[in-house]
Amino acid sequence: MADKPDGSLAGRLLVVLEAEYLSGSPVAGANAAGRQETARAAMRRWRSFSRRFPHPERASHADRVEDLAKGLRDRLDSEPALTGPLMTDYRYLAAKLAAVLAEPRGD
Repeated sequence: MADKPDGSLAGRLLVVLEAEYLSGSPVAGANAAGRQETARAAMRRWRSFSRRFPHPERASHADRVEDLAKGLRDRLDSEPALTGPLMTDYRYLAAKLAAVLAEPRGD
């Protein structure tokens, strides 16, 4: 991923992550490297959803967002079992990222 966002999927995710970081999100990534890792983790988790969901064809968008939130938590939180109220922040960020990931742009 480049340092500057571009029109690619990764670039569009970085734009969202940067905006959320500037808005005070505690889970968006405190630096550029952290946001790049979060973007990569989000893309991997989104694309691998069908392996974790028993019937992916029946999954709702909300199911995918929740799965993404859990994946971000598991990847970014040092102790995921102790996340507690911070899970709300992961869900909010996941919903923002899912809006980009679900776009039919062919990336």
